[in-house]
Amino acid sequence: MRKATNQLIYDLIDEIAPFDTQADFDNAGFLIGTQGAEVENILVALDATPKVVQEAAEKKAQLLIIHHPLMFHAVKTLRQDSYEGALLSQIIHQGLSVISVHTNLDQTELSGAAVIGRQLGLTYLRKADPYIFLGDLPQPLNARTLGVQVGDLLGQRLRCYGHAELEITTLAIAGGAYDEGFIAAREAGAQALLTGEVRHHNAVAAAESGFVLFDGGHFHTEIGMMRELARYLQTTLNTLQYRVGVYASAADSGAKGYTL
Repeated sequence: MRKATNQLIYDLIDEIAPFDTQADFDNAGFLIGTQGAEVENILVALDATPKVVQEAAEKKAQLLIIHHPLMFHAVKTLRQDSYEGALLSQIIHQGLSVISVHTNLDQTELSGAAVIGRQLGLTYLRKADPYIFLGDLPQPLNARTLGVQVGDLLGQRLRCYGHAELEITTLAIAGGAYDEGFIAAREAGAQALLTGEVRHHNAVAAAESGFVLFDGGHFHTEIGMMRELARYLQTTLNTLQYRVGVYASAADSGAKGYTL
């Protein structure tokens, strides 16, 4: 069995989710560590949190792969009395390397949108724009019934904006925060869009245009993507005969939220 490095893992991700496709505002890529360092264990998580970093230590991971980037905004100080400063200090002290796969992964077949689409059994899964996947329901459902089914899948009660009795034959999905995508989804033939965050002005505009927006929660619409990425990497590394363990985080729920 061969030994892997951070650079190898980066390259494997780049093959399926090229880092140069990330949005201009993004900070995806190799963020912390040494590219030539050897890797025996990898932890994959939606977010880097203190609990996730501790979990990485418990699993003896050398590399943490996250979706939401660290240092998303310019870091001018590294103070341990601030949340990000303390987190970065914890990561560095632990000797942990970090790769972020953000908007580059959101555009692929492993995206939260594509994963949910497959789990729902949507047919003719296709794209409306770089971040929206849409597909046809096995049978038409009204928004109320569809929302309950999607909520059962995600383990989260959805908020629905628009007419609850509207018949849905085609559902669009965009994981995370992409409520503005309802226009592209509607133009592509969908009657509803499931996303992770819905702002009031887009909820009003969508509902008044006869469209439905489902708010499934940022965490819930993206977490499946990271589990799929972990499985993909483990399968690929096994095929290439690298001795690396890839784990999906069990502590990855810091901003999961809950219903009171």
